Amino acid sequence: MSNLEVLEAAARRWRAFDPDPETRSAIDSLLSGGDAAALEAAFGSRLQFGTAGIRGTLGPGPGYVNRALVRAVSQGLCDYLHANVPEARTRGIALGHDARRGSADFAAEAARAFVDAGFTVFLSPAESPTPLVAYSLLAHGAAAGVVVTASHNPPEYNGYKVYWENGAQIIPPHDVGIAAAIDRVITAGCPDRGVHGGRVVPVDDRAAYVAAVAEQCSRALPGVSGPGPSAVYTPLHGVGAELCEAVVAAQDVEVHTVASQRAPDGAFPTVRFPNPEEAGALDEAEALLRSTGAQLLLANDPDADRLAAGWVGPGGLHKFTGDELGALFADALLEARGRDRNLAERAFVGRSMVSSELLDRIAAHWGAAVVETLTGFKWLWNEGVRRTQAGETYVFAYEEALGYSVGPIVRDKDGIGAAAMLARISRIGPLAERLERIYARHGFFATRQKSVSDASPGGLARLQAAVVGLARRPPAAVTGLAVVRAVDFQAPGGRLPPTEGVGLWLEDGTRVLVRPSGTEPKIKIYLQLVETWGTGCRERANVRLDAVERELVGLVRPAPIGSAGGVPQRG
Repeated sequence: MSNLEVLEAAARRWRAFDPDPETRSAIDSLLSGGDAAALEAAFGSRLQFGTAGIRGTLGPGPGYVNRALVRAVSQGLCDYLHANVPEARTRGIALGHDARRGSADFAAEAARAFVDAGFTVFLSPAESPTPLVAYSLLAHGAAAGVVVTASHNPPEYNGYKVYWENGAQIIPPHDVGIAAAIDRVITAGCPDRGVHGGRVVPVDDRAAYVAAVAEQCSRALPGVSGPGPSAVYTPLHGVGAELCEAVVAAQDVEVHTVASQRAPDGAFPTVRFPNPEEAGALDEAEALLRSTGAQLLLANDPDADRLAAGWVGPGGLHKFTGDELGALFADALLEARGRDRNLAERAFVGRSMVSSELLDRIAAHWGAAVVETLTGFKWLWNEGVRRTQAGETYVFAYEEALGYSVGPIVRDKDGIGAAAMLARISRIGPLAERLERIYARHGFFATRQKSVSDASPGGLARLQAAVVGLARRPPAAVTGLAVVRAVDFQAPGGRLPPTEGVGLWLEDGTRVLVRPSGTEPKIKIYLQLVETWGTGCRERANVRLDAVERELVGLVRPAPIGSAGGVPQRG
């Protein structure tokens, strides 16, 4: 049987249990057209579990996100939960979805699969932020949670995010176990589970969540008095507006929301990419900032699990980097604990491995421990749960990609709770001044992320090979500075579980981390260096970062096919 015939047979098997007339019609068109490349994309492989679930573009077959795939994933999740979590069917699954194209239909398909498998479904209101669903999971003691969302990806994407019973995103072995269960469901053709004993229980935890955020803020930062500055806010056409406006206003901070971006809209009509990190995404918010005279800028991504922020000072608007926001949160929260309640001896803060080591210095200053994990909040909060159960006190965790968890009510990044906490911190004093005090005390930590992409055929494999080559043959020097330490993160026996990537430390303390994307043809380079705080330090840091960036890009960008190239070896 030829490869085309194998693909056509797979397409027909999939079509037999696809409940969506639109994608069935698309499959028919693929079959009649005989396009091997299109059939390979749709039926040659299945979207795999990555960041605690699946994420991909919309289309027919297991290579894309669609109702049939959601049905299979949901059945596999139920099978795995029933086998591994006591009373899973009775405890149920918390379920919610954002406003993306297809999200409501995919959530309805998931709910049908859960009920058919005998599970109770705690269904959040339509178009709910991700942090609300994660909060509901804990509030109702559910066995798992599911959010249909693709976070800040472009409009053609959607996804399916899974939380475990402990409230955190799934990690091994559960992701591997669920993936295997999904494969068995697809192989069997998505058979009816024959239980049908489940039920859908609509839950509305919005008021409880808003109250919990307010309590979390007042408990973490007691004694804050007086009104704060006014703020401009944008949800970037996402689902965060109602709750974020409520929690920020509860901190006595006036909120001006960008009207053109307030209503949920999965087409994201006013932005090229619905990601507050992207250039131009906050243009309308900045215009409103100027017209209102507000000082604080707040922005969520479309599912409201991330937060971007800025502050208007004498020099104009300064948009905080993810690492700068992490420093502001950590310093304020740890200072308050030390001043008002004596910092618990076993209190800890957390960061991902690619985030700034400035957090380590802040924590040491205030007497707290630091937990470093692999990239992603699934690692930060699973480790947080483990340490909390061992008697340690969770304070704060973050990752540089605008993810913050400012308390324990949501065991994931929470852009809404973080916005409320930042508003409260802003009432204590100007945020820019606090950041300057942090730098004066600990040094100016300059950080930068650079992506190197190769979208041509085989690009991902070439980029991954470049990272392996850099790990095996690290350079002797970068910008003339000796590499005094090189770490292959894939090698066993390290501080963290093995993962793809390499770290280089230069003689002046500069840190370079390089890791490939698991799903995109992209390498990410994370740079960190430290300057003495003072006049000109930012400019000096940028010159140094530019030089290191140029050299690292040259080291990891694959040479053209047929040309000589490679990574210079250490002497």
